[in-house]
Amino acid sequence: MARISAYPKNLPVQPEDYWIGTRAKNLVTRNFTAEAVGEYINITGTVSISACMLYKFEISGAGEGDITGVPNLTQFSDITSLNINVVDISGQSTVGFLEYIVGTEILISEQDEISTFGHYNIDSYTQIGTTTFYTLSLTFIGGSGYIEKKKIYNTCSFVLSSEDNNTTYDLDSIQNGPNSDIRLVGSDSTTDIVTLEAGTNVTLTNTGNNILIDVVDMGDKNYVHNQPVASVTWTVQHNLDKFPSCTMVLSTGQQGYGDVTFIDENNLTITFAGAESGKAYIN
Repeated sequence: MARISAYPKNLPVQPEDYWIGTRAKNLVTRNFTAEAVGEYINITGTVSISACMLYKFEISGAGEGDITGVPNLTQFSDITSLNINVVDISGQSTVGFLEYIVGTEILISEQDEISTFGHYNIDSYTQIGTTTFYTLSLTFIGGSGYIEKKKIYNTCSFVLSSEDNNTTYDLDSIQNGPNSDIRLVGSDSTTDIVTLEAGTNVTLTNTGNNILIDVVDMGDKNYVHNQPVASVTWTVQHNLDKFPSCTMVLSTGQQGYGDVTFIDENNLTITFAGAESGKAYIN
C-alpha cells in the first residue's frame, strides 16, 4: 500500500466520497461517506449553533430530544402549542434558554427542507406536571408546510428584521399621586409606562386629555420700584413673600440712603432726609 501522501488530493469533497474508519461497537473496519458523516453531525447536533436547539417530531413514545403534541402532518399555521422535552437531541438542557425567550419569537424549521417552517411568538412555557416535557404555547406569525413525524427540526430563537416592522403607540395618561403616568399602548399589544415625577416647585395635574406642568420659578426673585415724583417716603409693594434687601438709586444717578421699614413680607417703606425721586431695587 502506497504512502497516504502519495495519493492525489480530491477537492472539493463529494457526498459519495469515502473515509475508512473503525466502528466503535465491534472494531470492524468500515467505509464512511462524506454524506453520512454530514448527516450524523446534523441529526445529533454535534456542531452547536448559538440560540438553536435540535428536536425530532414524534407522535407517540416521545422522550429525550423529541417534540410532540399535535397530529402528524399538522400545518404549521394550525399549531398553537407543542410539547417539548427538557433535553434536545444533542443532550443539552433547554429549560433555562426557553424560559428566557418567552415573549419573543422562535423558528421551527425542517432540517432538510428550509422552506418547511413555522414562525411563532412564544406565549408561555409551562411544565406538564412532574414530567420532562413542557408545553410551549405559540402564536403563529408565518411559515409554510406541515410538521412530519421522524423529521428533525431546527428550533431557534428568531426575529424577522424589517424596516416596515415598526410599532405604533396610542398614548394616554393617568394621575398617580403627585405624579403623572403616560401609558404607551403599542400595536404589538405591549404597554410601556413613562412616569413624570413631580418635584420641588413642580406640580403635575392630569386633566384627562392633557398633563399640566406648573413650574414655580425659584430663580432670582426681585422687584424694581419706580419713584418718578420726589417724596420723603417711598411706599413699596413688592409681593416677594420675603424681607428683601433694598438698593436705592436717585434720579441724579447717585446711590441713595434711607431708612427701610418692613411692614410685612410684601410691603416696605423707605424714608429719606429730604424728598427724592429715583428707583429702588428690591432683591
